[in-house]
Amino acid sequence: MATTTLTGFSVMSLLSLGYLSWDLMSPNQVENEPDQTFSDRSPVQQPPHIIFIMTDDQGFNDIGYHSSDIRTPVLDKLAADGVKLENYYVQPICTPSRSQLITGR
Repeated sequence: MATTTLTGFSVMSLLSLGYLSWDLMSPNQVENEPDQTFSDRSPVQQPPHIIFIMTDDQGFNDIGYHSSDIRTPVLDKLAADGVKLENYYVQPICTPSRSQLITGR
């Protein structure tokens, strides 16, 4: 009885192995040289650079691009080339805004 089970298991294993590996042994299935027709691939896009600036105790006109008396040429260039998010109103202290930014709530 044990011999029949062992023999049946062995035959079943060999049949399964042959079934799973039949396509691996087929000759000329993989080419050695890559196909040249797919050489026009699009270039890999780089992810955008994101700079998030959060300041504390700053008025609306304290930045140069809001036509202020304070000169901020670097921030003016960043604002001209980037996205300005100006509809976010906060408490007079930075703790609630900082916790919203860190936790996402």
